[in-house]
Amino acid sequence: MNRTAIIQARLSSSRLPGKVLLEVDGEPMLARVVARVRQARLVDNIVVATTSDPTDEPILHYCHEHGIACFRGDPYDVLDRFYQAALEYKADVIVRITADCPMIAPEEIERVIQTFLESGVDFAANRLPPPFKRTTPIGMDTEVCSFEALQQAWQQAERPYQREHVMPYLYDTPGRFKVQVVDMQPSLGHLRFTVDTPEDLQQANQIYAAFGGRDDFSLKELLAENERHPEWQAGVSKVQHKNLYEVDQRAALEKPMRRSGSVPSCPLCGSAKVRDFEKVESFGFPLQYLICENCGFVFQDPKSSQAADPDFYQQTYRQIYQESAEPTNKDLYQQTQRALNQAGWLRSLGYNQFERVLDIGASSGLLLQTFSQQFEAEVTGVEPGDAYRSLAESKGILMTDSIEKLVSSRFARFDLVTLMHVLEHLEQPVQVLRQIREDLLAEEGLLLVEVPNFYAHDSYELAHLSCFTEHTLRELLRLAGFEPIATRKHGMPRSEILPLYLTVLAKPDSTSQQKSPKLEKAVRLKRSLGMLRRKLLTRLNPSRAWLPLEGKQ
Repeated sequence: MNRTAIIQARLSSSRLPGKVLLEVDGEPMLARVVARVRQARLVDNIVVATTSDPTDEPILHYCHEHGIACFRGDPYDVLDRFYQAALEYKADVIVRITADCPMIAPEEIERVIQTFLESGVDFAANRLPPPFKRTTPIGMDTEVCSFEALQQAWQQAERPYQREHVMPYLYDTPGRFKVQVVDMQPSLGHLRFTVDTPEDLQQANQIYAAFGGRDDFSLKELLAENERHPEWQAGVSKVQHKNLYEVDQRAALEKPMRRSGSVPSCPLCGSAKVRDFEKVESFGFPLQYLICENCGFVFQDPKSSQAADPDFYQQTYRQIYQESAEPTNKDLYQQTQRALNQAGWLRSLGYNQFERVLDIGASSGLLLQTFSQQFEAEVTGVEPGDAYRSLAESKGILMTDSIEKLVSSRFARFDLVTLMHVLEHLEQPVQVLRQIREDLLAEEGLLLVEVPNFYAHDSYELAHLSCFTEHTLRELLRLAGFEPIATRKHGMPRSEILPLYLTVLAKPDSTSQQKSPKLEKAVRLKRSLGMLRRKLLTRLNPSRAWLPLEGKQ
């Protein structure tokens, strides 16, 4: 078995150009990384994977001069670069290391490889992005996978972040691959030993100087020395680590990332066993909905969906749906009525007070304003749309434009998190709910979600990436680590008698999240019968079936 460490290296870093060949106590950083990886006894071969860009030729020359294997590949499709390098060097097991980690611990590399070999998984790592909690210091990151798993990712990975960050396709959808996270106890995830900024480089030089230029110091020695030098961590405490979804925007100016052979996979269970379900049109855009043959989930093909574009909700969504990026009277009325209805339901369940409430997809902040008044809550919102977020901020509500920014702000956790008509818009709903449970929700906190009911609501809309039934919503919550404690079907504020919406109040419970989703059968038949029932109720009692879109003037 050929266990090959592939060290990812290029000179055009956006925050610290040329960093991998900058000196760390007299030696190029790349030399430090190679020397430390060589000490890992379970690594058979080392290959530096750089790019075909002429600016990276110094890396090639350095490797040739020092007898280091070097492979050149795509500058932005790093997954393709890794796959082609693994293919050329006949790797059976791939160990991913980045060239900006000059303090990486050989024993940590061995620990992850050993776990991978013993557990029989497809992928193992000592850190994964949120919703997983980091327990390993930044700069010790090691990812290990089989060649077969890497090949499947190379064939099927579609999203830009999956191509640029190499291995997200192996772990970003539960059930797609067997994954093992190799945690560290006690947790040291708050420590930083990598080089991405001038402050990081200064720290690296200080560390090597403290060890007299040696590159064989152990992680135990590094941690002990770090305790004696609190200024090391203080110097890098304000450095913001990149998140999983950040991609190099220069890639958009180059050739498109590899798409051939890609197959859409189910965002609920990760299965690639999907087939066409429905072709429709929304706001002049053609939509292709698929159904998963493994669990019965109905979703849009993200390749053809405008709503899968990260800029859609910031720039386009409101303009298309209501012909204005600014809040309309109709929309504000509906939001107010929905907020009052949700507050009334929570009160009927016996909840009369919440200390801290977060609303994701908070729009104009009307739900938060209502909950602040009725539950005496301190409120916070997440809203990507600039105009709506500004309106909420004008009411004195604390707002941010993304979950990632909220997580990085080191806030106090929330005892209620709400997502009103948000899940159907998300490309990765399981991962977002897991992040909420891991990073946002208090231990005894509650989650309140509402989505359109696929068996009563039109559902097929440009912005609806997913179509939820009672079954698939429950399975989604379970996979994300939640247990429903109260559910309802209702139509307010649009209808008194049509079950247009599914609402669930849930609590954290990760005990059953590893079980595979159960298949929902006869989805098309249930959809047809549900829409027929809606049509009959509308004919029999039109005034109760559809309430006014705006209040009486």
